[in-house]
Amino acid sequence: MAEISLILSDLDGTLFHDDKTISTYTKQVIAKAQRKGFLFGISTSRAMVNAVKFLDGISPDIFITNGGGMVLHRGKKIYSCEFSVSEVRTLIEATFDVLGGNAVISVDNEVSLYSNSKDELGDKFWTFNDFSDFSETGMKICIQTLDREKVEKIASAIGIENVDYLPFSDIPWYKLSKKGATKEKAIEALCTCLNIPTEKIAAFGDDFNDIGMLKLCGRGIAMQNAIAEVKQAASEICASNENDGVARWIEERL
Repeated sequence: MAEISLILSDLDGTLFHDDKTISTYTKQVIAKAQRKGFLFGISTSRAMVNAVKFLDGISPDIFITNGGGMVLHRGKKIYSCEFSVSEVRTLIEATFDVLGGNAVISVDNEVSLYSNSKDELGDKFWTFNDFSDFSETGMKICIQTLDREKVEKIASAIGIENVDYLPFSDIPWYKLSKKGATKEKAIEALCTCLNIPTEKIAAFGDDFNDIGMLKLCGRGIAMQNAIAEVKQAASEICASNENDGVARWIEERL
C-alpha cells in the first residue's frame, strides 16, 4: 500500500452497513490509517448536511459531497459545481410538465436538502418545500422516476449537454447534476489542489455514480455487494459493506 496516499470511500452500500451504521472496527482502522499518514475522504451523493450525521467517530480529511458538487479539504472548499437558481427553477418546472403535478422531487445544495414529499423518507433529513417558488441553487436534483426518456426530456429544458444524469440502483429515482458535478471531476480538482496523482488514490464504491471514480483512481475497488457494472469497472473487489470490506482492505495493506 506504499503507493497509495489517499483513500476515498462512498457511503451507502460501501462504508455504511445496510442499516446506515459504521462499525467500531471500521472507525478504528480509518483512524489508524490517518495516524500513519494516509489521507481519508468521503465521496458520496449525499448532501453535506445529511452525510455528517452518520460519521460520529470519523474525521475525514476530504469531503466530496452532492455526487461531486462540492469538495472540502479539512473544511476548506476547493471545488463547487452547481445549477444556477434559474436552471433549478427551469428543471423543476420541466419535471412537473413531463411527470405531472404529483412528481416527487428533491433538491440539495451546500446548506440544505429539500423535498416536496410529506412522507417520512428514510434518513435523508429533507426539509419540505412544494417548489412552487423555489429560489436557490442546486448541486443535485433527484426525481422519482426510472423513465430515462422522460429524464432526458426534463434535462433538455436547459440543454441536455449541460446535465449529467444517472439512475440509482436501489431506489426508483434519477439524479441530475450540472455537467462537471461528478465524483471524477471532483477528484481531478482535488488532485490538482493537493498535487496528488490519481494513481495514488484507492477508491471504493458500489453504484452507478462510482464507476467514473473507480476507473479514474489508481486502485478502484468494488464492494462485493456492488452492482455488476461497478464490478466490471473496478480493478479489484473487496468484501461486502456488511462485512466491513473497506476497513478489511485497508487493514490488510497497512
